[in-house]
Amino acid sequence: MASGTKLLNDDGSASMATLLMMSHHALRRDLGRFQTALARVKAGDATRVEALQNEWKGYHMALHGHHAQEDGGIFPDLREKQPALRDVIDRLASDHRRIDPLLEKGDAAFAALPNATEAEAVISELTALLDEHLTLEEANVVPHLRGFASFPAPPNEEMLGMYAQGFSWSMQGIAPEVSAEVSKMLPAALIARLPAAQVAFAERCEKVWGSAKVGISTTSVPAPLP
Repeated sequence: MASGTKLLNDDGSASMATLLMMSHHALRRDLGRFQTALARVKAGDATRVEALQNEWKGYHMALHGHHAQEDGGIFPDLREKQPALRDVIDRLASDHRRIDPLLEKGDAAFAALPNATEAEAVISELTALLDEHLTLEEANVVPHLRGFASFPAPPNEEMLGMYAQGFSWSMQGIAPEVSAEVSKMLPAALIARLPAAQVAFAERCEKVWGSAKVGISTTSVPAPLP
């Protein structure tokens, strides 16, 4: 796995780059969790099979949504404003088209649990592909997002709840000093929702993984447990 990219800017502030890389951190973090959980299933522990199947559905949606946001929002603007990045953006978009069929393959593999053979193969392939993809993106796209620190207020209560759930997912395992800077970017209404959403997410982790404990990282790569 890559060593990771610093979440905060050189001046210690957070930016849209930080938020993007927090998602990268969460995507990598949960692939590791799936790997560990599937090894337990393969060893005969089927107690969390249903929870794992549901969590995979959420992961599928999160990763696909992440890519759709980039393809529809970030990449077109960068392609226009940074012509030198066009080849890299083409490569990243091509990766997205490779990843989506793998997610669909994962749907069938997780449905086949407790037979974990295919699910393990999908997670292994996805880990290798995603690590290479995210590393390329962080080296080339992230620097151009460092100067943007404006986060739009959610338009309604439903979106506010969805944003709170999303941040509770992406902030788990992020160092407190990073989270504090991120909070400065977020609307007060969203900040108010976060504690309850984070508690709910920790409870979900207990159910799925058996623990909500994670290492604490200041980069886009998860840190090991102390």
